[in-house]
Amino acid sequence: MILRTFKIITIIVVTTILITSCGDPVVTIEDAAYEPKIVVNAFIYPEEPVEDIYITRNFMLNTPIDTNILFLTPMVNNAVVSINDVPLQFDDIKKTYYSNEINIDYGTAYRINVSAQIDGVQLNTESFTTTPNRGFDILVNDLGVAEYIRDEVSIDFMPSPGTSFYLFSYVPDSASYDNYINDNPFLPNLEREYFEENYFRFLFQFNLLLNINSYSTEPIQMQVSGFDTWFYTSYRVIVYAGDENFKDYFLTAARVQQFDGNFIEPEFHLTGEGIGVFGSAIRDTVTFTIVP
Repeated sequence: MILRTFKIITIIVVTTILITSCGDPVVTIEDAAYEPKIVVNAFIYPEEPVEDIYITRNFMLNTPIDTNILFLTPMVNNAVVSINDVPLQFDDIKKTYYSNEINIDYGTAYRINVSAQIDGVQLNTESFTTTPNRGFDILVNDLGVAEYIRDEVSIDFMPSPGTSFYLFSYVPDSASYDNYINDNPFLPNLEREYFEENYFRFLFQFNLLLNINSYSTEPIQMQVSGFDTWFYTSYRVIVYAGDENFKDYFLTAARVQQFDGNFIEPEFHLTGEGIGVFGSAIRDTVTFTIVP
């Protein structure tokens, strides 16, 4: 089954909807009361160590972020973080939590608990995630060398049964104006100044598949497009088979305004005084090189 990228269609649809939308995008936030929250940024992966768990706090609007109190620590905030009742350790250098005692398995439920004091107030939050089932498998991890436009590049994989959300994160090894594909059919002949002003728009690319048949006995194919590769260079593509928490956070956390102008609350899946994400995924990496 071939599932081709839908970025061009999406751009056309989104543009049309935005032009014809009738919602009122104006929101008054002056009277909004500040509530301290525990901010969770935690992802776990089967057969990988528990690490890089970030526990931070929020700040009042229109106030500078004080990095000295951003991270919630055991010493300053009496922070306690655990997964399935196993306490995590705090890395004072990286400002993250980790554990060498938890083995993350496939198709297994995990619960994170966090308690901490913020501004003298004791806060608690909890969340659950179930790791995807075993089965996600990229058929070819090294796709070799491809000529831009002439050669089709596709990522073929077997899905994880029950997991219908897949995220593809494209990471170029080298990204500068000197190796920008200036003869591409989308944004050709860019001036250096424009490129540098919009550098991160070209550097960070992603694509996704939603609602696939996760029980397919045939490989799923994700086509790599020109919107994913703006440079002549080697690429790493990190592919995630994500759980529901992973999917909802990715789709809603940065998109709190609907097409009609109305605002919605992100789906965090955290109870108590917490915001953020506790998600899980299976991940693997694909490599290829784009040449003229």
